[in-house]
Amino acid sequence: MNRTDIAEAAVLDMLSAGAAIIDDTGTPVWVNQAGKRLLALSGAPVAMRGLFGSDTGLRSDPDEMICEWTNPAGKKFVLACQMGGCVPAGRIVLFRDVTVQRDHQQRVAALARTAASMASDSSLEAVLEAMAAEVQASEGIAGTQIVTRAPDSDQLQLMGSAGFHHEITTFFDLLMESQSRGADLITTRAMRECRQFVLPGRRAQMLRDPAWGPLHGYVSQIEWDDFISSPLLSRRGVVGALNVYVTVGYRVNPSMLEFLQSMADQAALAVDYATLISHERANVRIDERKKLARDLHDSVVQHVFSIGMQARGLGIVAAKLPPAQAERVGRISAEISELAGNVRRDLRGIVLALQPPVSAEIGLVAALSVLVEGIMRRDAIQVSLRVDPALNVDVLDDAFVEDIYLIVSEALHNAVKHAAPSTIAVVVAVAPEDHRITILVRDDGRGPGRDIDQGYGLTSMHDRAARWAGEVSVEKNIGGPGTTVSVNLTAPMPFARNPLHQ
Repeated sequence: MNRTDIAEAAVLDMLSAGAAIIDDTGTPVWVNQAGKRLLALSGAPVAMRGLFGSDTGLRSDPDEMICEWTNPAGKKFVLACQMGGCVPAGRIVLFRDVTVQRDHQQRVAALARTAASMASDSSLEAVLEAMAAEVQASEGIAGTQIVTRAPDSDQLQLMGSAGFHHEITTFFDLLMESQSRGADLITTRAMRECRQFVLPGRRAQMLRDPAWGPLHGYVSQIEWDDFISSPLLSRRGVVGALNVYVTVGYRVNPSMLEFLQSMADQAALAVDYATLISHERANVRIDERKKLARDLHDSVVQHVFSIGMQARGLGIVAAKLPPAQAERVGRISAEISELAGNVRRDLRGIVLALQPPVSAEIGLVAALSVLVEGIMRRDAIQVSLRVDPALNVDVLDDAFVEDIYLIVSEALHNAVKHAAPSTIAVVVAVAPEDHRITILVRDDGRGPGRDIDQGYGLTSMHDRAARWAGEVSVEKNIGGPGTTVSVNLTAPMPFARNPLHQ
């Protein structure tokens, strides 16, 4: 190089970014020290023959050009290049390594293309498990977790994990035990404050803190140092968090943080999409129940009613027959009439259960009152009803109200059908400390049968309770006749956060 080139090179050598002077073939004739370090190269520029040539994938971009190249050691690079001015020895090129950023962008794009189809074809847990594996495949990440809120509650659940090998199923039990000891949960802070948290040296900090004792074994199973928690932000608010355990020695950089937040956004979209599908399916089920209820009422119930009328007519005819025949025909007529009446009552109960309750329109208290009044009128059973006034609010989720109504309806229907009680007491209460809903249906009938756990009605109650992290129990009353059905449910978030219930 001549003196001018040497002067230019001296200036370029002071830059912290990569810089090179290339000839007409794209081969560097000179590379600054920062560029050599960036490309992990040593020796003369001839070792970089064709680095910026057309065969390396150099292509135009609105702001810069992208060059894909593999060095003699086999390491692949993606370089963002900007062409500068000309000097006697050739042309100046400024370049930077964007290998990691491009890799992250490609991963996010791939997940964006597949997340919707995965959410429709697989469970949400499978989708988030796959996303955790994608994050785990990135450089510098030793472990990954995706946690979400349980449906319509503040409880967290582990929905995706990668890198960890054992104690996955007990993770949240250990986490809650640590929290009860005073451990600071960064995940909940990230969700509460809607921002990304980066904690350098988190592993050592946790292992020094006795409050984290229950999780010491869990966090020690992989080699990591820093911890990053990124909130899952959706249209419905914060729905979870993406937690990443950074490999020892890896330096967290803005590109990595941007990538993790992008992945968290993708996970939030998957949660939103799965929730939308769940609601759509619920609406389809409601429509199907409406149709089935109409068909039963308009066809089967009317036919059974006609059978009962015919049976009573047969009894009238039997009275005109000779005594021996009259007795036999009359007995058959009475049996058919009784059976038709029982079937009709059962069908009416099924139709009532299938019909979308009016609870969403007139409120839970009014809807349960109508239900109770109907049972007392039809079956001559005294039913008392007590519902916490806090439940008669507009912030309650319609699906939650419907499930409370249908659980009470099913419990009452079972008591009337199987226990022959004279009185039933219904209580729906709210626990002020944790906003758990308790449903008690107590009757003074014959008590639970041996096959009480085999009925479809009780299975339906279990399914409805499970949707709200609840349980159902059926027990014989102590010190008296009858049965008590107990159900507990977790109140939805809007209700739990209502200032009236604090």
